[in-house]
Amino acid sequence: MQHSTKREGLYLQHIWRRFFIIFLIYFSVFAFINEAEALPSYDQVKSLDVYFFDVGHGDSTLLVSDDKKTAMLIDGGRPDKGEVIVKTLKQAGIEKLEWVVATHPDLDHIGGLIDVLDELEVENVLDSGRTHTTNTYKEYIKTIKEQNINFFVAEEGENLQTSLADVKILNGYSDSKVQNESSIVLHVTYKGDSLLLTGDATVETEKDMMSDYSVEADVLKVAHHGSATSSNDSFIQAVHPQIAILPFDKKNEFGHPNAEVVKRLRRSGASLYSTHQSGPVYIALTGVGLHTFNSVWKGNGELYPKAIPKIKPSSPNKGELESLIFINGATVKELQQLPDIGPMVASFIVEYRTKHGSFKKAEDLLKVNGIGRATLEKIRPHIIA
Repeated sequence: MQHSTKREGLYLQHIWRRFFIIFLIYFSVFAFINEAEALPSYDQVKSLDVYFFDVGHGDSTLLVSDDKKTAMLIDGGRPDKGEVIVKTLKQAGIEKLEWVVATHPDLDHIGGLIDVLDELEVENVLDSGRTHTTNTYKEYIKTIKEQNINFFVAEEGENLQTSLADVKILNGYSDSKVQNESSIVLHVTYKGDSLLLTGDATVETEKDMMSDYSVEADVLKVAHHGSATSSNDSFIQAVHPQIAILPFDKKNEFGHPNAEVVKRLRRSGASLYSTHQSGPVYIALTGVGLHTFNSVWKGNGELYPKAIPKIKPSSPNKGELESLIFINGATVKELQQLPDIGPMVASFIVEYRTKHGSFKKAEDLLKVNGIGRATLEKIRPHIIA
């Protein structure tokens, strides 16, 4: 499907047959999750090419000039997606990135960046300034230092120095207890077409941005995979996107995207595209219309998952072991009863246990992506190895 202004309608009909061939090739070979594939492009006019990569539960977006000489990568998905991103970029002839942007330190955003920073030439890193206790975050910072990459903390209201497009930072570091409120938000403008990249920004962040800036954009990367914690109705109306991108996992345990969020987006008139359905989603910003080879997503979203009750403190009179979680046998659902352990980290515990064998002691959990020392100390009283 293609989006365009009325003035180019006849022109698009003329070139449709040519695109149809590219369209078939694209969908027959583009399986990003498991292996690197070629990047499609729109070659009729000069454009800014935008690729929303399929990294399962996570975010990764590439902005690249049509000559592939200047590129910016925003987030990299989980750690196991980094190598695939590297291979895809190299296959497209992209060996150098002008900017790598880490919107915030959650591992489903920075995990894959470690391989990117290590294996590609990266000039600059833009970071939210928010720190984390996870091994993934520590490795990310370590790699930046080892590669001697320029490191900048995002300043709200500033413009990013790049020849790709006009890029304005609408949100950066926050001292809020909610980590997602420190997500970097970028407003990108190219020849009159615009793109809003929201990371995992929350409803509170959206309110702040609306009070300080114009958030209107032709393309919206929906925040936090379509979670109910983001995408307030007034914000969606203010953005008023033609196209909205929903990056979420095919095997979705998080209730993403939320059904009400999907309804709000459709009410706004936006056409929805998802990495769940299409794999990578490609959008070309041309100044004379938006172009994509992907099919519109027609899903309805999910009901938000019910909260799992937290563990009650054990009573010495009832037998302590009855209240503890056996980490070498607990299911993903059972592990989520532990403090600060959500569905994603719970699944990482099970994956690590399956691959490496039983945990010998509680400290072994530090080897799991998403668990740092602070989290371990919170869950220690509630587990047994």
